[in-house]
Amino acid sequence: MKNFKQRALTLLLSGLPLFASAADLSTIYHEALLNDPQYRAAQSALEAAREAKPQAWAAWLPHLNFTAQRIGDETKTTSSSSNLLPLGTRNSNSNRYILSLSQAIYHHDYVIALRQADDSIAQAVATFDSAKQSLMLRTAVAYFNVLAARDSLDFARAEKKAVSEQLHQTQQRFKVGLIAITDVREAQAGYDQTVAQEIVAKNALAISYEALRELTGKMQPDLNALAKKSPLAPPQPDNIDDWVKTALQQNTTLIAAEKSLNIASEEVNRQRAGHYPSLDLTATKTRVDGGTFSTTTYNSDDTSLILQLNVPLYSGGLTSAMTRQAKYKRQQAREQYEQQRRSTERQTRSAFLTLMANISQVKALKQALTSSETALEATRAGFEVGTRTAVEVLNSQQELYHARSNLARARYDYFLQNLRLKQAAGTLQQADLQQINRWLTN
Repeated sequence: MKNFKQRALTLLLSGLPLFASAADLSTIYHEALLNDPQYRAAQSALEAAREAKPQAWAAWLPHLNFTAQRIGDETKTTSSSSNLLPLGTRNSNSNRYILSLSQAIYHHDYVIALRQADDSIAQAVATFDSAKQSLMLRTAVAYFNVLAARDSLDFARAEKKAVSEQLHQTQQRFKVGLIAITDVREAQAGYDQTVAQEIVAKNALAISYEALRELTGKMQPDLNALAKKSPLAPPQPDNIDDWVKTALQQNTTLIAAEKSLNIASEEVNRQRAGHYPSLDLTATKTRVDGGTFSTTTYNSDDTSLILQLNVPLYSGGLTSAMTRQAKYKRQQAREQYEQQRRSTERQTRSAFLTLMANISQVKALKQALTSSETALEATRAGFEVGTRTAVEVLNSQQELYHARSNLARARYDYFLQNLRLKQAAGTLQQADLQQINRWLTN
């Protein structure tokens, strides 16, 4: 009942509905999938990239055009070398209709554009997968930041209560002459400090809820907490080189950089294709209605079929310049890929080492918490018999609550570092969030 009252007060201070049901990590993630602007922008970018393939194919498909023209022209004929057209006035107010069909037979740059379209789509898919994994991690970070802020507020209140009791006890002992006034003042200063810490903790909790609202688009209810008995196991496989190998094959950002390099390499070939011949087939049907000569009306229908071979000879150096430019961009993409490859390896190794350190840290902080509890009991006992001062008791209390806060934060960091390692390796999936979700409880 006491814990419920504290939780209810926390919700009120955070602007949340008092009786809203608690949400877990999976619930928050599903809401973020629907409402996070970054993720939705990545979805739109992917759909836009998919249109590169039909655009590339469009160059190979037939192109059909229809043109209608109104021609007005009047010419007076004074002599003629043909008996077909007598002397007189030729009035060419006529309508011309042209239907043309063109079909590309061979364009080397069109072939390359199709390959580039495939790489562009693959790059967009990798970028989208990266955005999805990023959303998983951002959701988990925001979720555990709320839990950590809530713990900090709980610890701040518990410390304030303990210091308040210590202050009251110090005042009583001063009244009977057992301690000096300096001890009372030290206790009062300690209490005032805990009041300030509580205010800071309240603000931090409200801010952490706002970060969660940024992901989901709405204020979230109370969140399920992490169970006290949660796992603390090393990553599998328990070998840093295996993780690096997986990352170099599956890291989504690295895959996107690789596809970008492929596109840049193909662009060199596409620009160089400006020197190659091309072959097109064009069929045209032209009809002219309404042309007159004197009083005679002339209509005509013409049909042509043209096989056109185009051989570029010289374009002012444009093709060569664009090819050189494409080569420089290819080198730029190659360097960017190498940088991303090194960054991926570094991030994976760092995530693995940090995770292993987190495991050791949690174990050490558990022992530190036990030692702090023992030290506080000993200090309080010494204060009762006059061998310890109120300041020493306050310091011991402060150390205890710091140890509790550090342990709680380290437990959250362990789960987050697990996710960061899998993100670096490119293997982070929704199932990983669901696995963490099993260790959350009301």
